[in-house]
Amino acid sequence: MKEWIRNLSIKRKIVFYMYVVLIPLLLLICAAVTIYRYRVSRVEYVQRQTQSINNLQASLDIIEEDVRTLSLNLAINEDIRKILRAEDPESINRDVKFWQNIAPMRMVEDNIALKGYIKTLSIYPENGVTPYLRCMDASAYLPDLESIQATDVYQKAKELLGKGMWVSALRGNGEIYQASRADKLVLCRAIYNEAKSQMLGYATIGISQEMIQELCENSLQSDKEAILLYENTGEELLICGDVEEEVRRHIGEKAELLKSGLQGVYKNWEFYGGSISENQWRICKIVPQKGFFDILREIGYIPLLLLIGISLGILPLMILISNVISKPLELVCVAMGKFRQGDFQQQVEIRTNDEIGEVASCFNQMVTDIRELINKNYIMVLRERESELAVLQAQINPHFLYNALDSIYWQAMGEGDEETAESIYELAQLFRLVLGQGKRMVTVEMELQLLERYLEIQKLRFHEQMNYRFEKDPSVLTQKIPKLILQPFVENAVIHGMQNETEDFCITVSVQAADGCMEFQIRDNGVGMDETQLKRIWEEDSDKVYSGQRIGRYAIKNVRERLRLKYGEGFVLNIESRIGEGTVVTVRIPLNSEEEQEDEIIDS
Repeated sequence: MKEWIRNLSIKRKIVFYMYVVLIPLLLLICAAVTIYRYRVSRVEYVQRQTQSINNLQASLDIIEEDVRTLSLNLAINEDIRKILRAEDPESINRDVKFWQNIAPMRMVEDNIALKGYIKTLSIYPENGVTPYLRCMDASAYLPDLESIQATDVYQKAKELLGKGMWVSALRGNGEIYQASRADKLVLCRAIYNEAKSQMLGYATIGISQEMIQELCENSLQSDKEAILLYENTGEELLICGDVEEEVRRHIGEKAELLKSGLQGVYKNWEFYGGSISENQWRICKIVPQKGFFDILREIGYIPLLLLIGISLGILPLMILISNVISKPLELVCVAMGKFRQGDFQQQVEIRTNDEIGEVASCFNQMVTDIRELINKNYIMVLRERESELAVLQAQINPHFLYNALDSIYWQAMGEGDEETAESIYELAQLFRLVLGQGKRMVTVEMELQLLERYLEIQKLRFHEQMNYRFEKDPSVLTQKIPKLILQPFVENAVIHGMQNETEDFCITVSVQAADGCMEFQIRDNGVGMDETQLKRIWEEDSDKVYSGQRIGRYAIKNVRERLRLKYGEGFVLNIESRIGEGTVVTVRIPLNSEEEQEDEIIDS
């Protein structure tokens, strides 16, 4: 991948990297749109299901309320209650049509016929009066009160003390019908006196379960959905659709909560309860759980189309932008190609003042500079040859000097002048150490040898008036340091410290390792300096102070600059002095690692 990108042109790289930046941003936008659409779709889905169950609840409430109202009217109707309270049932039974003649049953029958969904109606008096039994679907009731009283439905209705109770009566024989021609939902009610101290009768009203089933099926949106209908006590009345037994059992445990419009999730199913009052049916709609990926499959095309549309829409814009940037660079590349082939007159037209314009300007200047360098090359070759001759002469002079001093040394020895011969020998050794075959870095031991040769020559001059001593730490003798960083301070001590011919003048040179550094000290007990003299040493025009003194080209300022170039700010150069007490020069530089020492040897 890296190799493929590396081989792309600037124009294509710009387009590629713009897509690299924009695609994650577009993906982020699409993800945000997807999440937003998911939440909206989820809310809409829940609202649709809730609205669906509430609409069904409203339709069923009308039917349930009509039947319950009819049952209540039958229970409180004074004419019917007069029949139920009759003390001489035999006299009433003599009239075959006493229910129509005494009670308003004709009006009730007309109302039942008008509604159409009520299929059966029964009233069983407790005082022995003949029951009122009416069936519109050819079903047959249990014939007498004794058979009814033996059923569990009768006993439960009796315990409710006049409240209605819905039960499911399936086709065939049962506790309500001797023979039922169709599935029904039956409202059973025990009729009591005003004080609820005596049961007067037992009434049932049966409605078509097929019609209720049809209403429930109309609210289902797929064959995977189902509806459960419960009595307000939690008893299951009707199942519309396929529901797993385990799911039915779980919903049945929560049926008591369905009156509050309960919503919940069980395994891969969601259930929604209708909003109902205290005595109404309770409805639960069961639908497959609709998760993120289910909704994503429905709305995923929107972010996908958005991503594709924006990606294709910005392509012409990115190509235009890449052309604006790449065209000037192409001109520079063409000019560089011609320059590489030997055309040194190439110049690129500068059209902008941005970074590309700066590149073109730098290229033009580079071509001009190279052309001038080529023209000057012949002059440089001639000068280089002259320099080689000068270097050869410089190599001859030191050897000539060594040989001349060596000849004088042996001449003095031949004449028996050993003191003069010794002075000449020390001078020759000093020159050898100073010149040192051009080495810039020497060991601490070599630097101390150079100081010792120099001080030995000075001692020949001052005899017993001057002494010196060395304090050496063997661990640092092999460390590499710049050559001649100590000699100027020793020479300064000899020249200026003994200005008044100080007696018992002594110079001490010490070197030791401390805290990862090498510390050198040159101490003397000479005349010393005051504060003004110390400040003048570090002034910018300090070269004028030493211009007439014999310190040579390795003056104090020179040493400081060489240390700064070598160690940056990692060195210490300090001079302390007092009049009449002498001077102490301290030089502290870092210890070198083995790799650094090897590099210094190679460089030197």
